[in-house]
Order: sequence, then C-alpha cells, then structure tokens
Amino acid sequence: MKHLKKILFFAFLAFVLMACDNETPSGGGNAAVGESVYYVLNSGDWKSNNSSLTKFDMETGEVVDDCFFLKNNRGLGNTANDIIVYGSKMYIAVAGESTIEVADLEAKSIKQIKCEGQPRYLAATGGNVYVTYYDGYVARIDTASLDVDAKAKVGRNPEGIAIAGDKLYVANSGGMDYSTEVGYDKTVSVVDLNTFTEVKKIDVVVNPSTVVAVENGVFVASYGNYYDIPGTLQFINTKDEVSVPVACQNMTEFCNLNGTLYGFYSQYDENWNAAITYLSYNIASGEVDSPWIKENELPVPYKVCVTDEYICVTVSDYINDGDVYFYDADGVLVKKNAAGLNPIKVVKR
Repeated sequence: MKHLKKILFFAFLAFVLMACDNETPSGGGNAAVGESVYYVLNSGDWKSNNSSLTKFDMETGEVVDDCFFLKNNRGLGNTANDIIVYGSKMYIAVAGESTIEVADLEAKSIKQIKCEGQPRYLAATGGNVYVTYYDGYVARIDTASLDVDAKAKVGRNPEGIAIAGDKLYVANSGGMDYSTEVGYDKTVSVVDLNTFTEVKKIDVVVNPSTVVAVENGVFVASYGNYYDIPGTLQFINTKDEVSVPVACQNMTEFCNLNGTLYGFYSQYDENWNAAITYLSYNIASGEVDSPWIKENELPVPYKVCVTDEYICVTVSDYINDGDVYFYDADGVLVKKNAAGLNPIKVVKR
C-alpha cells in the first residue's frame, strides 16, 4: 500500500509539473551588454488559476511580483509549465489553459496561441518554436506569423524536448498510463527538423522526462517507476543514437553550464523523508562532484535551470511562495530572491 501511495503521489506531481523573424535562442535571449533582468515563471497550484511571472533585477535588487498581470490586467491562468526567451519575445507554455503566451521582453502580451493539446516544454531554432503536447505531439510555431503551422506525432505524454543538430529529441513519459497494463513509456522520439516527422524511437529507462542538449548529443533523465526502477541519467550520442547510462546515474533535475551538468537527485524513504543529493558531472572527464553547492543545505529543491552565467535552483514546499538561488559555476551563492508559488523556470531577458 505504501508503494501504491508513492506511485499515485508522484504520478500526480509529474502531471502538475508538467513548460519572418530570424531570431536566436539562448539561455535568456539576446540581452544587451550589462542586462541584469531575469524572469521567474511560477507554476502555481494545479487548477487554481494562479500561475504568475516574477521580474527580478540582479543589479538593483528590485523584485516585481506578478508582472504579467500588471502589464496585461490578466493572469497567465492555470499551471504554466515552461518559458523561453527567443530573440525579442518570450514564449510561455500554460498547460492548464492549452495556450502559449507570446509576450515582449517587458511581459506585454503580443498573442495568445490556442493549442490543440496541453503544452508542456519548449525549444527553439531556425525561426521556429517547438512545444510538446501532452496528447502525443510536438507542435511547430512560426515566429513570424505566431501560428502553429505543423504537428508531428511522437510517443505517449511527451515532456522534455531538446534540439541537437537538425533533430528534436523528445522524452515520452507515458505518465497518464502509469496505473494501467501499458505502464510508463520508455522511449525518446527523434524528429527530423527538415521533414518534421518522427524518424525513430530510442529505448531508455521508463518514464523519461528531462532532456538537455550538449555538443554531441543529449542527456536524458528518466524518473523510473518510484518503486523498483530507480531514476537514471542517460546519454544519447547524435551519431549512433543509442541510450547509455552515465557514471553519475542519479539525477532527477539537471542543467548544462559550460560542459558540466549541475543538478540534484531527490529520493523519499518509507516515512516520506526527502533525501536530497546535489551532484555535478563533468561531461569531458566524467568527474562527479557532490555536493557541488558550497553552502548550507537548501530547503526542498523544486527545479534547476541555467541562465547565461548562473545555475538557478528554485525551492518550494508546494504551499507557500518559493525562492530562487543563483549560483556560480563553483557552487557559490551569488544571490537569492523571492518568487511566487512553485517557481519552475528562470530566464534572462
């Protein structure tokens, strides 16, 4: 019964968490020299219509809560899941509303794109933004017309997405089937960007979620089944496209900064006590450093992401507003600032 409760809890949590312009993508966009403004996307509570955007100026320390509402006199809606800055615009996937909010870099809405499925995660290249739909598709948004101009069929309940070379790599979680005979999915779809069709599926450990691109491939974090199959970090080389577990196998959330993966592994014991391990993995040398954070232990971490120069760890207790901790590559805390409920992603303007 304890194992069943864990499965139900984590399946629900995974569902909740589940985020002609020649524009150039980056961790935060084409920011001007000296630009110090960051946006924190706060997912809010599932079905509570309280997703928000927090604006933070690293240089002045100014924090503007719910800045999207202040600019547009309306909120983002229900369960925002991901945000990217691509060129002169921000794209925000709002899963519970089945919309992509397109805004300028001051958070002023330009267009609200209606989606045919629940949008989850975003990636961008070549004048297009790509978004996973939870019903088994990847949609392509033309950044000139700001319309969805094509969809590609992938696996069940896709989550994370990354671009490596001329292909998309999409994590198919199968999260909605966890309690059925079918069970979790265990594949990563490869989508050719030129034809925008799935060309193959790569087998991975069950319940893949996070995908991060590096120079010659992608790293994939599978969550396992929260029972007898543990979470596993794997690498897919774009040349042979075979999934291989790496030495640093336990990482549930991670990001890449200058050839090093920074992240954490979160595990719960039989009494629901969280055991958190902070790990970094040097891709070239294979060296593992734990803990990479050179500070006192954080409250329960929620997500980790990278901006142009910082590793950002968000914390949340799922009840109160959270915080964002900005670390440098040496694991030294540079800044901490307040955010909203369940801060899920940080981008630089």
